[in-house]
Amino acid sequence: MIKITTPASSANIGPGFDCLGIAFDIFNTFTVEKASETVLYGLEDRFNNENNLFLQAYRKGCEYVGNSPHIHVGFQCDIPVSRGLGSSAALIIGGLCAASMMQKETLDMDFILSLAAEMEGHPDNAAAALYGGLCAAVKMHGGAVINRRIDLDEDWKYTLLIPDFEVSTAQARAVLPDTYTRRTVCTNSANAIMTVEALRNGDDELLRTCARDAIHEPYRRKLIPRYSQLKEIVEKDSGGAMVISGSGSTCLLISRRSLSTDAAKAVSLLPQGNWQIREVSPALNGTVVTVEENA
Repeated sequence: MIKITTPASSANIGPGFDCLGIAFDIFNTFTVEKASETVLYGLEDRFNNENNLFLQAYRKGCEYVGNSPHIHVGFQCDIPVSRGLGSSAALIIGGLCAASMMQKETLDMDFILSLAAEMEGHPDNAAAALYGGLCAAVKMHGGAVINRRIDLDEDWKYTLLIPDFEVSTAQARAVLPDTYTRRTVCTNSANAIMTVEALRNGDDELLRTCARDAIHEPYRRKLIPRYSQLKEIVEKDSGGAMVISGSGSTCLLISRRSLSTDAAKAVSLLPQGNWQIREVSPALNGTVVTVEENA
């Protein structure tokens, strides 16, 4: 039996649209073994069908290794769905790793990342989920992905603010404009570079100044009720910077100190969202695959 553990991920980190992602210690775990027929268990009925992303990724991976044996897959999914925490990337990476392991690690990690980015349409969540930590990734012409791990200052606190409503990736993409001004693109690029530097060296002032996005957040914030109030509460209390996690609806606070009890209470009293506050740590190991003996 193969056990695959894949972390949640938060993409963009403000201005790093479609190229920055960080993995966190919330995990989906998949147990996989060969079988006479393919069966998925331990997941919601709405995902137990041929459209399941793990199964799609498994079959796509198998196209490159010669055959596609039937499998039993057990799902223990702790990553919230449609919350901007990389649940789809975790499923895709899990399925591709399963295909590789069924053929004795035929697919190397860089190729797995390229296939995942092809399925996702962007590499940020997939890179973080596969390699762990903070990753910068770019999809090149031809489909190959260049990925680099970036060091993180150890004293950052990461707080996820997870509401009780979903925002689909399709919905979040649909609200974005088709074109941007040259000034907008230049400013956003500079902010992305400075945000990476701030995360690397622990510069909270630089982070507060530059973790500002003009590509997606001005449009996606409208999909998150009470966004402005939430941002004001948590940034004032922590001295940090709050960004939308991926396409939302989760928001990510990065700060030098944890959110106070008073601020947490103020968040809980916001009229919409029923926000869950969860302090997390970077998942530095990325996806972990182990082979276990059957009982």
